[in-house]
Amino acid sequence: MRRNIILFLMLAFSCVVVSCYDDKGSYDYTEVNEIVIDELGDGYSMIFKKDTLKIKPKLLFSLDSLTPDRYEYEWKAVPGVASDLSSEVIGTERELKYFMELYPGSYALYLKVRDKQTGLLWMNYTSLVVRTEVARGFLLIGDDEDGFVNVDMIAMPGDTIVLKNLLSNNGLPPMRGAKSIMYTSAYTASMDPYVKLWVATEDRSYYVNTTTFEGDPLNTFERMVYSSFEMPEQLNPVHMIAKNRAGNMSTNRMVVCDNGYVFMVSLYSGEYYPNPMNRASKSQDVLFKAYPYIFSSPGYVYGAVLYDTDDNRFLRFGTFDTYSRELSDGTGDIFPWIQPEGRVLWYAENTMDTEGGSSNGNSFALMKDTETNQFHIYKFYAYSNAYKRAYYAINSSLATGINDAKLFAFSSKRSMFLYAVGKTLYAYDYNKGYEKLYKMELDDEITMLKFDIQSNTTYNDLYIATYNSTTGGTLQKYVLGTDQNKFELTPDERCHWTDLVKVKDMDWRNSTK
Repeated sequence: MRRNIILFLMLAFSCVVVSCYDDKGSYDYTEVNEIVIDELGDGYSMIFKKDTLKIKPKLLFSLDSLTPDRYEYEWKAVPGVASDLSSEVIGTERELKYFMELYPGSYALYLKVRDKQTGLLWMNYTSLVVRTEVARGFLLIGDDEDGFVNVDMIAMPGDTIVLKNLLSNNGLPPMRGAKSIMYTSAYTASMDPYVKLWVATEDRSYYVNTTTFEGDPLNTFERMVYSSFEMPEQLNPVHMIAKNRAGNMSTNRMVVCDNGYVFMVSLYSGEYYPNPMNRASKSQDVLFKAYPYIFSSPGYVYGAVLYDTDDNRFLRFGTFDTYSRELSDGTGDIFPWIQPEGRVLWYAENTMDTEGGSSNGNSFALMKDTETNQFHIYKFYAYSNAYKRAYYAINSSLATGINDAKLFAFSSKRSMFLYAVGKTLYAYDYNKGYEKLYKMELDDEITMLKFDIQSNTTYNDLYIATYNSTTGGTLQKYVLGTDQNKFELTPDERCHWTDLVKVKDMDWRNSTK
């Protein structure tokens, strides 16, 4: 201890001596050549293997700007956090001119300038998003002129373009009977492995590459299921709850297959689907056949409602459940969860209707009494629980043609639903006491009706697809008028496309890749 104290005092005395020393030396100071990098731009969005990125930076040199050989330049693209992409140098000249071959994703783009004379490095950066032509737009599935399933796309990488026959020669067997197309969207880079693009047909359902649309006969859903129940040989998804209204991925994915099997998974645990959800809490060993549609609020996925076609009843499950729970009816309820004899679910749709405080969107069930052909509308909120919102009885004598309709669409903003028979479009206003039926004749057979609730927040855009053998498939956007006393559909002249597949379904895709 005494030795440590003496050592400390000696060190302290040395510091005092040094501090008192009169420094009479002289120094030479060299002024640094400072470089300011400016005008890189606020950010860029480029199309993969189509666009050329051109940047002319403004460089200010405090000393020597007249000796160009004095400087080295490096343009480096650095991917975002948690990305599996790698950094890449895309230019070594002062001005950047680069044909975009960076893989789609988000990057920070750095310009580094090194003064070779001093060795000092200066830099600045901007942002860069690389997209594919198919990153944003409407995906359309239908049958081509030869009767085989194919996909077209109204792509919006910048200017709107039409991409055709995206499934041709993609590695999958020829298929017939287009049903639906489902893009699951993206959430974060860590969720990229679970981004899927599914095509569903009468023959089979497969997922395909989201960029190239290439497929593999092994890309099937049953290979993703790990259940203690005996599973069918094939499981073909036809509807799924995979994204919220704005098009962002939901981390809870729900899938219903054409044979009535329903599955749910939390993607935080990977896309491995456990035991099916089409089981009731009172009989968990018995599987019922679910209607091939899942009721859920588009604004935010937090639970769902199923329809049991065996016992004609609605059931619900939450995001942490492993089976479905029975719903009970109360005296005086506006409509029943357990259906009376002969009443079945005829059509189902999730909307952004918010009546009753349903901020994330109500669901509609069009019910039919099979013996009397009487139709009913149930409106409910399939959120954390199942809340009944409204009931409407359809005037059968007024709603002509409804028995022959196969295409339906419920408006999110008006008490109106549309249905089609052949070339005739019907619009039925179900407002109690003010029921009306409107008709509109189109030039060709109607093959699809769909309100757009994902690409914007007006919810009044209606897309109608028609078909004839001469011009092929046509897709037209209409805007539904908001005057509650009349029916107006205004065509948007900018959104009219022809020579498409015979469109059966469409889905919105909005991603960074």
